[in-house]
Amino acid sequence: MAVERKINKGNYIIAAILTIMVFVLGLSLGFLFDNLRLNYSETINKESEVNYLSLQFQYLYLTTLQNTNSSCAVLHSAIEKSTKDLSESLQDFITFKENTKLNKKEYELIGRRYILDNLKYWLLARKAKEECNLDVVNVLYFYSEEHCQICPNQGVVLTYFKKQFGDSLLVFPIDVDYEEKEPIISILLDQYDIREYPTLIIEDRKHSGLIPNTEFKELICNSFQDEKEICKKD
Repeated sequence: MAVERKINKGNYIIAAILTIMVFVLGLSLGFLFDNLRLNYSETINKESEVNYLSLQFQYLYLTTLQNTNSSCAVLHSAIEKSTKDLSESLQDFITFKENTKLNKKEYELIGRRYILDNLKYWLLARKAKEECNLDVVNVLYFYSEEHCQICPNQGVVLTYFKKQFGDSLLVFPIDVDYEEKEPIISILLDQYDIREYPTLIIEDRKHSGLIPNTEFKELICNSFQDEKEICKKD
C-alpha cells in the first residue's frame, strides 16, 4: 500500500508539472500572437500616415496648377483607395483588440490613431471637393461599440450603400468610446450637438438615430450635384 501511494503522488507531481508547462506555453504563444497582431496594426498605422502625407502633398501641388481636371480625378481615386484601405485595416484592428488581454494600452493608442487618420482624410476630402468640385458625398459616422446596440445595424446600411455608390460615397467612422482619451471627439460632438448614437453627419447635416435603407439612399442621392444612375432605381 505504501508503494502504491508513492506512485500516485509521483503521478500527481508529473501532471502538475505538465499542466504548468502547457499553461506557460499557451501564455507565451498568446503574447507572441498578440504582439504580432499589434505590430501589424502599428505598421498599417504608419503606412496610413505616409499615404496621408502623400495625398496632402498631391492636394497642395494640384492647387498650384491652372488646369486641375485630370489631376483632380487622380486625387479623388487616391483618396478613395486610402479610405478603403483604412476601413479594411480598421476592421482587422477591431478584431485584434477584441481578442487581446495583454496589450490594452497599446491598442488604445492605435485606436486613437485610426480616429485621427479618419478625420484627417475627412478634412482632406472636404478640401478636395471644394477645390476640385468633386461630386462626392462625405459622411462622418459616430457610433459606440459599448453603448449602442443598434449601431451595428447602421454599419450594415453604410456598408451596403458604400458598395452601391463606390468612390462617390466616402464614409469616415468615429468610435465615440474613445472620447475620454481623444479630445477631438468631444469637440466634434459639441460642434454638431450629438446626443445619441448612431449619428451621421452627411455633408455637415446631422441625422441622429438609425437611418433605414430607403431614407439613407434618399439622403445620399439628394446630396449629389448630378443624379446618379443608382438613384433612378426604386
